[in-house]
Amino acid sequence: MRIWRYEEEKDTHLLVKLYKENHGEGIFLGDLSEEEIKSMILTIKPDIKIDQAYGTLAYFGLLPILVIKGK
Repeated sequence: MRIWRYEEEKDTHLLVKLYKENHGEGIFLGDLSEEEIKSMILTIKPDIKIDQAYGTLAYFGLLPILVIKGK
């Protein structure tokens, strides 16, 4: 699956959006396998439900991941 990654980091949170199509924001990561994508998602947010997250990306073409930073 061809993947683009957009990242926005603030003091309180990190927002990462993964896209299947070019939406004019982010960088192109290449044509990645399912395993590579799942590994990247788990690197961003280790406690995410990985099958559900991958399914959302595959079906809707967008996966927003919000990580709240601790104090």
